[in-house]
Amino acid sequence: MVAADDRLLIIDDEIEIRRFVATVGQRLGFDVQETGDPEEFRRKIGEYAPTVVVMDLNMPRADGIELLRVLAEERCTAAVLLLSGADARVLNTAQRLGSTQGLQMAGALQKPVLLNDLETRLERARRTCGAITREDLRRAIDNGEMRVHYQPKLARTPAGRWAIEGAEALVRWFRPERGVLAPAAFIRLAEETDLIRPLTNHVMDETVRQLAEWSQRGLSLSIAVNVCADVLTDLKFPDSVSMLLKRYGVDHRRLILEITETTAMKDPNTTMDILARLRLKEIDLALDDFGTGFSSLQQLYYMPFSELKIDSSFVRDIPSSDEAKTIVKATVQLAHNLNMKACAEGVETAECFKFIDEIGCDKLQGFLVSKPVPAEALEELIRRWQDSTESLGLPASARG
Repeated sequence: MVAADDRLLIIDDEIEIRRFVATVGQRLGFDVQETGDPEEFRRKIGEYAPTVVVMDLNMPRADGIELLRVLAEERCTAAVLLLSGADARVLNTAQRLGSTQGLQMAGALQKPVLLNDLETRLERARRTCGAITREDLRRAIDNGEMRVHYQPKLARTPAGRWAIEGAEALVRWFRPERGVLAPAAFIRLAEETDLIRPLTNHVMDETVRQLAEWSQRGLSLSIAVNVCADVLTDLKFPDSVSMLLKRYGVDHRRLILEITETTAMKDPNTTMDILARLRLKEIDLALDDFGTGFSSLQQLYYMPFSELKIDSSFVRDIPSSDEAKTIVKATVQLAHNLNMKACAEGVETAECFKFIDEIGCDKLQGFLVSKPVPAEALEELIRRWQDSTESLGLPASARG
């Protein structure tokens, strides 16, 4: 049953494309409006209040990058799906621009668009669309709708093979009326309100509890948890993390805290104080999304990180870009020269894995190994990795 508020707005200067997308949308149960006029599009954003927007990037009167700014200025909460004949790198850049402006980006499709691909993306966009209020998010945290999934991380063994040594904890919102929502749909709201701290506390508590449970069953894993800027202004944070680990009887070395470049630079002096105390308590620290901020080298020089995570935007481009290969290889070398581990995010193809393996990267994660999964599914994945002859997406020679 389709909700009455599923509203699809299409802008494309090609009428055939608009009619094609509109037909597919109507068949899926959307109410649909479409236009080829940028000014009319701007009006409809306010008047029609779409829950999903399908937008062409290449139009003569206004390109899609300009229209993304319009959506951001209007504080549009719709899921945005891009269409374009441009190459993949342009589409990736456009998606990143939209995300940095606070938009819910639902992906991109290259023209000519295939029917099945469009249907899949529209269905996925519908599950993430719709305005979310502070009250919605508060109830979700209180009612246990926020659940932690784990994306496995591989580590290189002394023998040069790869083994599942841990995972990254990633929160998912199991929203009854909309299905599963990824963090992109609600994290910005949490950060703009007073809810990011209780959400972080919930994820931290659930992760440490799960670590204790795994340890009791003989699974020695290290789990990484993302830390927001808000907690890095709290001088009591290192002690609260230590107390949590002691309460569950978890070795401090089993927890890794991931901090993005922009988060670390909100208040550098306080951040350095907190991070140094965490390291003194034997909690490892990873600098996340390395290369996407503005002060990377300064942070590496001053702050006590133990792991450097190479952003997925570079890793995914390895098969098609010599520049991406150069950046990834140089980042691994930089990490090693600073006595840090290097972890590649977004490893999705065998070609990416082969390159990451050859340049001596220490860790990797990505859909080639597994998407984020519930705790019990991670245990099963580890068992299959250890006990079976399956390669689980990687070359058999890579298995530990």
